[in-house]
Amino acid sequence: MLRALPLIAAAAALAACSSTPGTASPRGIAKFADDPRLGEETKRICFASNVDGFSMNSRDSVVLHEGRDRYLVEVAGSCLDLDSAEAIALDAPTSCLTPGDAIIVSRAMGGTLGPQRCMITKMHKWDPKAKKPAEKAPEPAAEENPA
Repeated sequence: MLRALPLIAAAAALAACSSTPGTASPRGIAKFADDPRLGEETKRICFASNVDGFSMNSRDSVVLHEGRDRYLVEVAGSCLDLDSAEAIALDAPTSCLTPGDAIIVSRAMGGTLGPQRCMITKMHKWDPKAKKPAEKAPEPAAEENPA
């Protein structure tokens, strides 16, 4: 019985951490629906061989850099090592990246067994300098002057 106690405690802890139905947070590009940095969807990124960096990586999205251009890329499901990737490569049969192509994720230590292949589902332009428009201050009410 005493040996089962840690297992029961672990099961209770996991149950407490599980999400309740209807409270799932948005994933992938949907997380950025109201973000002014999110641009229009694109079906082709034609710099696949010139990617010079990446940022904002999570398990289901990453921003790819090529010079000044930025693109938010969503991958199918969860790409377990993408959020802590040390290097990525692109697997595209042409010089243009399209949905259905893949990101190859590598970690030096502690990752899954070898590089992970994550299929791309959506791509959007990304403007890191975009900001929400300043809200207009309400105009003062016009004073009525009786004549």
